[in-house]
Amino acid sequence: MKPTREIIGLRIISVADGTQVGQIKDYVLNPQTGTVDFFITDQASDYFGAKVIAFSDVVGLGEFALTIPDPKVIQDVAHNLNVQELLRQDVRVIGTKVLTKKGQLIGETQEFLIHEESAKIEQCIFVDSDGSQHQVNSEQVITFGKELLIVDDLLPAAAALANATAPAAAFVQEEKDSSNTDDTDGGFNLFEQRQLQYFVGKSVDKDITLDNGEVLPVGQPMSEDTIRKITSRSTLMEITSYLSKN
Repeated sequence: MKPTREIIGLRIISVADGTQVGQIKDYVLNPQTGTVDFFITDQASDYFGAKVIAFSDVVGLGEFALTIPDPKVIQDVAHNLNVQELLRQDVRVIGTKVLTKKGQLIGETQEFLIHEESAKIEQCIFVDSDGSQHQVNSEQVITFGKELLIVDDLLPAAAALANATAPAAAFVQEEKDSSNTDDTDGGFNLFEQRQLQYFVGKSVDKDITLDNGEVLPVGQPMSEDTIRKITSRSTLMEITSYLSKN
């Protein structure tokens, strides 16, 4: 098993020509399967313009490097709807609170370890209110959430730990209040704001009606003024779907 701290920064080596083609900058989790589905490379300054490597295209994940068959497997985030959706879900695991199925808040996740062959999260490491470390095996995890890691009530000393922590309901309400958004421009999250900036200079393959009623025609490069007329997520998603690959 390999922790994320040993994965971030790894060299990416092309087996075809033996050259380094980048470094691992970040990972993209699939909360439904509990796996790392993609690795983000360091070849761009923002997520939407970044390059990714699907774990299914990885030859090996070792101590020195992550190896791929050749650079052709490196994909654009802008052209992969699957990775875009996972990035929008923004499930990180690290930094999330650990909640038992019965509603006891018992700590905060510090790290997780994945299997080198399957990319499955095998263990999560969390710290309780006293600073003690505990591990949760994958079979104990019920939900990988953006705010909470929900686990089965199989943890030793879970009840004792719960008595020393704040109520889970208070944490959930606090997080809801701080992350509440709507379908307006002011409600775009950080990833969506990066998407909007990435659109500048790009064009679409289909006429798109913007939120102010104007039409963005096929082939017309988008400007900052165009971006200001995108104020709903439905329009953002439509533009993303028809973004020109040229």
